[in-house]
Amino acid sequence: MIMTESDSLAAACNRCGYCCSYMSDVFGIMERIGPFEYRIQYLITGVMQVVIIDKDKRDIFFNTSIPDKHPLACPFLRFDNENLAVCTVHHTRPDLCRMYLCEKCK
Repeated sequence: MIMTESDSLAAACNRCGYCCSYMSDVFGIMERIGPFEYRIQYLITGVMQVVIIDKDKRDIFFNTSIPDKHPLACPFLRFDNENLAVCTVHHTRPDLCRMYLCEKCK
């Protein structure tokens, strides 16, 4: 479901990770351009964007167990110690992610 900014303020993310669990078909990492910077591409449109791993999420980003459990997940999705989903590029996440709210958060 695509939400407007005002709509998304009324709904709350429960951090289940469902919406990010199937995003590898939408975004792909094209290259690492810095220690914590990646050039990604919308695989359907070809549009590129740079995302940066949030400073407070750099340790959790290097946990690479996500592909084993969620092979189709966004490459920046991780789970914290409480098993809550974490977007490691939240501050620079793509616009599509900013607008999207999954059905589980209605």
